[in-house]
Amino acid sequence: MRTSSVLTISLPPSMVRDLERVTKKTQMTRSELLRAALRRFFEEENAMDAIRIANTERAQGKLKLLPKGGLAQLMHT
Repeated sequence: MRTSSVLTISLPPSMVRDLERVTKKTQMTRSELLRAALRRFFEEENAMDAIRIANTERAQGKLKLLPKGGLAQLMHT
């Protein structure tokens, strides 16, 4: 049973050249490189979502900000 899906994508020639250059440099396959790039994109999107939520909650007065040095105090308790 297959544990992954096969996708077909279209890329402009300049991106294909960059993809080939990086695969040679990193000794990764195209699939490995594209999976790594997508993982990084998803992680960045998740981080940006968390920042947007925090900003919204701060604007609504729901988020309490730690005073300067407050994190160190929390870690030592």
